[in-house]
Amino acid sequence: MMTYDRNRNVITTGSRVMINGTGLTGVIKAIHADGLSARDLRRQATVEVDGAEGQFAPVELIRLGMH
Repeated sequence: MMTYDRNRNVITTGSRVMINGTGLTGVIKAIHADGLSARDLRRQATVEVDGAEGQFAPVELIRLGMH
């Protein structure tokens, strides 16, 4: 699955990201997009980040690098 971060950079499973507001960094483990439109996917907490608890909306993430 592919979506976009807060700066409209492509993010996918395996992308290295920083969580806006906390400064925590990690790698995207999963993006749960079942039945969501591209717009809804970007705004709802659907992304699991290795090293952080919970799920995050892609607009809360900043891509640091790809795989």
